[in-house]
Amino acid sequence: MNREVEELIRQGMAAARVGEKEEARRHFEEALRLDPNAAAAWLGLSGVVDSPEEKRRCFQRVLELEPGNAEALAGLAWLDRQQTPAPAEAPEVLYCANHPTVETVLRCNRCNKPICVKCAVQTPVGYRCKECVAELQAHYFNAQAWDYPIAAAVTLFLSIFVGAFLPWLMSMLPYGWLFVFFLTPPVSGGIAEAARRAVGRRRGKYTWLTTSAAGVLGGVLGILILWWQIGVMPWLTFLIFIVLHASTLSMRLR
Repeated sequence: MNREVEELIRQGMAAARVGEKEEARRHFEEALRLDPNAAAAWLGLSGVVDSPEEKRRCFQRVLELEPGNAEALAGLAWLDRQQTPAPAEAPEVLYCANHPTVETVLRCNRCNKPICVKCAVQTPVGYRCKECVAELQAHYFNAQAWDYPIAAAVTLFLSIFVGAFLPWLMSMLPYGWLFVFFLTPPVSGGIAEAARRAVGRRRGKYTWLTTSAAGVLGGVLGILILWWQIGVMPWLTFLIFIVLHASTLSMRLR
């Protein structure tokens, strides 16, 4: 297993622990795209997919790769028990810790305190109270205050250069605007990775927003510099670039 796959699995596990289910699933699926035989990625994916059929498929794939894997065997056994109806029992009636007059049958599966539906946050590992989720997110989103301007500055600088060069270069080719669809995502992905490295790979809850805004601003400044220097304004190519650029930055840095 290469280091990129290991890093994607680690990020997926971290996202799953704080309830970022879609982000976790994206990391696991990207890891499996790079290495379809990564049993740890299949095991992680089983915790963030929704349907029992998808979970079963993940567990079975783990066992194909690692026969006797205890977690996969336990997961299949749990799925089998879910298909067997249990005798109905009267649920324990509790009162929400935050709303003492509201009855509930839910407990936070981390701190075990009773919570009502307004206080419960559904995560891939069950219901948790907002305080526990916030505590875990504080560890997951570990960006410092200065990381936002640093990431924005790196994105702005690189986007100015790319915003001037890429649309101009593509406008020189026949049907060059078509190539923008293929070139922009990897170029913008490289800028996102540069911004991530500039802040030591620390995660910020709003990094995607600040870098996307900086990317749009940088792209606009780049095309204006191009227009000022050589009087060329490839509008169609630039508009396609700026939409793809902002969306790629947002997706890669969420």
